Amino acid sequence: MSENQEGGTVFEVPIENEPIENDTFNADNVNNEQPETPAVEEVIIKCDVIEISDDDEDIKPKKRRRKKPPSNKCHQCDVCEKTFQTGYELKKHSRTHTGERPYMCTTCGKTYTQLGHLSIHQLAHKGIKNFNCVECGSSFYRKADLDRHEKAHRGIKPHTCEICAKSFTQKNNLVMHVKMHIGDRRYECEVCKKRFMTNSKLMLHSKRHEKDKKAKSEMIGHMLD
Repeated sequence: MSENQEGGTVFEVPIENEPIENDTFNADNVNNEQPETPAVEEVIIKCDVIEISDDDEDIKPKKRRRKKPPSNKCHQCDVCEKTFQTGYELKKHSRTHTGERPYMCTTCGKTYTQLGHLSIHQLAHKGIKNFNCVECGSSFYRKADLDRHEKAHRGIKPHTCEICAKSFTQKNNLVMHVKMHIGDRRYECEVCKKRFMTNSKLMLHSKRHEKDKKAKSEMIGHMLD
């Protein structure tokens, strides 16, 4: 078998000679004559060559999730005009104005504006304080509380009032302090018309009215008896 110049494969196929009719047996011919080599006819068979490669296997490409580009749209609070990147953050912020506290502790009934705050509160019922101060041994439920506590040890007060230069360890304390300067008391009691800087302080104040109202009703009940 050999290759042809045209790209095919050549197979050598032997062709049998027809038998020679000779009734006479000659011994000399057997000893002296060499057997004739059978004639060979070339047969060209063209074959298609197929190359097999591992690269040709059908591999389904993995689907890649396209990341949504960050939205430049700002969600603004209708009350204080503060802006947020997402509607969810605005919704959480709005609860500070409306007083909505949808997450309630099933143990003591205390309510919170965020689920994470409720989860931290529930640790208090279990007495779990995983974050301990190395200097004084005080324990905290959250690492953020421990970090603020350690700043107090080091005297770090990064939040400074631009009006009186007073410094605070926590930003929310600075915000409350600035509101005192500008007289921002937007939360008004419906009973006595007293105003407060935060809704939480208004809620605490309102509970006093409820206690007074309950005490008066009990007093009137005893008088009628």
